[in-house]
Amino acid sequence: MESDGPDVGTYDNAYFIFIDAAGHSTIIRNNPRDRAADGFDLLKERTDLRLERTAKNNGCATAQVWHWAGDGGFLIVHDDRESVSVATALQVARCLLETDLEHLRDEFTHLGIKGMLHLRIAVHKGALRYRGPKYRELLYGPAINLAAHLEKATPPDSVAISADVHRAGGEYVDGFELVGAFEGTDVYVLTIGEGTAVRSWLATNGLAGGTQVLAYHERPSQHEKARLVDAAHSEIVEIGSALHTCANYLVTRERPARYRQAVLDFLDRGGTYRCVLVDPASPAAELVGRQRGEDLPAKITESLSMFTRFKEAHVGRAERLEISLTQTYPAMAAFTVDIHEPQALLLYSPYLSPIGPDVEHEQRADMPHYLLSRLTGALFTNGADTVLSALASARRVL
Repeated sequence: MESDGPDVGTYDNAYFIFIDAAGHSTIIRNNPRDRAADGFDLLKERTDLRLERTAKNNGCATAQVWHWAGDGGFLIVHDDRESVSVATALQVARCLLETDLEHLRDEFTHLGIKGMLHLRIAVHKGALRYRGPKYRELLYGPAINLAAHLEKATPPDSVAISADVHRAGGEYVDGFELVGAFEGTDVYVLTIGEGTAVRSWLATNGLAGGTQVLAYHERPSQHEKARLVDAAHSEIVEIGSALHTCANYLVTRERPARYRQAVLDFLDRGGTYRCVLVDPASPAAELVGRQRGEDLPAKITESLSMFTRFKEAHVGRAERLEISLTQTYPAMAAFTVDIHEPQALLLYSPYLSPIGPDVEHEQRADMPHYLLSRLTGALFTNGADTVLSALASARRVL
């Protein structure tokens, strides 16, 4: 075919291949720029060579690297004989993964490139409408979109194909496993990575119906939490058992007092900061403290004292810091930003209780934390409802 594309027209059963070097950013970060670029140039050259040889051997009319951007690209394969198209597309995808990747890794090592090269490859088929060289960069359609999205969902060191490709693939889909559904099509994966294709897919994409969230293995730092305060417009609600860390941030003598300043700036903007703690005199405080092996009522009382000191130190500025007590143990820490607004945020952490006498008690800061927005749907809604319910049942004391 010509370098600028096939003849103008619509082509049925075109095959779209997306290739990406998973972990590209790590290699770029850990190597001199020119050395990393040499490595990815090798990936492009190997892809070109594999596509050219395979198309020639199969007599495939159209086989082209349509677009390449450093660490990966978009390939188009088509022949009036679909058996030729599918054979070419799947041979290219499989050989890049099963043969060329190993050689590329050896060449990366020879070049002194730090880091392991991984590939993600996705193949889908559909109609291709080509309007000529003038519109080369405006090539799009549902099948191309799905192939591009599928590549992003493909586990490292794997080839993922749609159900349409699998049905047409014959002997070339041997070894592919059905792993689940993606954007309305079943997906089959061939992997050379650790474990099975199904487990690789689940590790990358999770179970059906899941929602991606931002997760942290521990409590965000004072600086990062202050960024949430900076982003707040009108209301912050924070709920926890004692909120001891929050209260300490507000009265600390350490410098810079990043969190305290963020809170004062927020209050100066007219915002309201509402804190809900467990009532130190409640049965819940005594019971939970005993379970955790700490004097929780005393810890809460100390927090209340620090909140009072903060308000007294900033009379006129801290009037909209409200402290309330609840009789119910919340079993989580929660921090919300403008919970009623479209761009609301919810940072929360469920309190995980150890089971058994030999299990060490985890500190609150060591618990996983999750940042949600309305984009996470019911995850956010359910969490926000819990926060609002706790706020409604609390009694204001400061």
